[in-house]
Amino acid sequence: MAFSFVKNYIKIYSWRTISLISGFISLLIVVPHLSNNQEVYGIYIFCISFTLYLSYADIGFLGAGLKYAAEEYAKGNRKKEIEIFGFTAIILLLMILPFSLSMIYFSFYPEIIVSNLTLEGQKIAGNIFLIIGVLSPFQIILQRLTQCILIIRIKEFISLRIDVIFNLIKIASVFYFFADGKYLIIEYFLFINLLTIISGLVTIVIIRKTENYDFLALLKAMKFSRKYFQLTQKLALSSVFLTVGWLIYYELDLIFIGRLFGPNEVAIYAIGFTFLNFLRSLWNIVFSPYSQRYNHFVGNNSEDEMKKMTYNIIDYTLPLCIFTTTILVLSTKFIVLFWVGSIYTDSIIIMQILIIGTVFGFVVQPASYYFMAKTKYSFIYATAIILPLFFVIGLIIMVPVIGIKAFAFSKTIAMIVGFIISMVGISELINPVKIIRNWAIPIIVFLILAIAIQPKLLSIVFPMMTKSTLDLILIITISSFLVIVSLSMIFLSQKRFRLKLKEIIKNKKKWSEFLN
Repeated sequence: MAFSFVKNYIKIYSWRTISLISGFISLLIVVPHLSNNQEVYGIYIFCISFTLYLSYADIGFLGAGLKYAAEEYAKGNRKKEIEIFGFTAIILLLMILPFSLSMIYFSFYPEIIVSNLTLEGQKIAGNIFLIIGVLSPFQIILQRLTQCILIIRIKEFISLRIDVIFNLIKIASVFYFFADGKYLIIEYFLFINLLTIISGLVTIVIIRKTENYDFLALLKAMKFSRKYFQLTQKLALSSVFLTVGWLIYYELDLIFIGRLFGPNEVAIYAIGFTFLNFLRSLWNIVFSPYSQRYNHFVGNNSEDEMKKMTYNIIDYTLPLCIFTTTILVLSTKFIVLFWVGSIYTDSIIIMQILIIGTVFGFVVQPASYYFMAKTKYSFIYATAIILPLFFVIGLIIMVPVIGIKAFAFSKTIAMIVGFIISMVGISELINPVKIIRNWAIPIIVFLILAIAIQPKLLSIVFPMMTKSTLDLILIITISSFLVIVSLSMIFLSQKRFRLKLKEIIKNKKKWSEFLN
């Protein structure tokens, strides 16, 4: 079984990389078209930010169910796995219905929640809210259930393949909806929602064939169960706190800005926020394939394997996170100006601050998987309460002074606090300080060289900084090349990694042991 997981990891990494490339193409093509009209783009981003609720509407039960379903899958108990998903699905459905009705109501009265709207803006916002209320709930139920089924099997690559194909269709559609002076943003939003629903139905058909999954049994299992409520309620409650905290300090920026300021400020902040979400997708590629292995290890009581995997994840991703963050921060000015033009100059500092906050993923991500798998409630609650508290306090202090930049600063401060909590929590399993200490000198040398050389290099390559798709592709390519070269040099400079590389090349079993 171990080696089959290795093959699945490789497929997931491959398709997540392809998905990331399609996401980059989307940033390259879709965002410049949408952002041409700053006011309408701000309205669009503000309205669709409400769909974030759908990502967390299960109030923690789907996440808790995912953990226990993964344990049952590891034990080979298909019946209990389906029953757990059926219970969590009905919770998700019941929580989505009020949201759907609210969005339909706001479609008639959008001015209630969006500040400074023109009559045309009210019409656009109303139509977007109506589409969200009618189509988005169905879309999210399909996505969440199919993803959960595949994730616990370490077969997420199946849905990724389908998503990539449909995402490319969405990207190509931009040239129809926004070409020749057209700006059909309502029609575009309706089209991409329908495509997402179709992709979910295709995924169901494939799962039915490849996994012999009984969706009829899943439909019959969609009912409230006291047994599974008692099993999941404690972890779900902690997940609710974590979800609410995550929403406050990470996801609601655009809604707060739209309510406090207006659509233009939303558009300016959205550039940095959109790139941050793209970066989150990058880190998700790196870390998420291992999330369910924590649950597998708990189900099989494999503590030593969990320690080994966690140590390797942090050891390998620490330089990756620091190098990527540093190079992107130094490239931000060029990325923004080439991407959306000089009218978004104010987005540069916002994007830089938001990118800096992602540097701590090498500890935060594996720590979060560990906390959930081992039900470390004290750390889950600490994260859920302390991070949004620091974020809100930062906003109260800084918004009157620096405006929307306060959201970026407060978010990064909260991420630093989350890093400290993660360091303390993961120390129960391994010693992350030892890993950081091992990398300290090479990292410091890299930072000095990067800060001294990269800005001068980019200024020579790009003497002119105006909106340009070709230059945007080139700056991203150069940044990626710098990350790859820097990582290769630093890994090969370490004797322990040279020895590991030789072992991996000589013996596939070593590769299997490392990944699992």
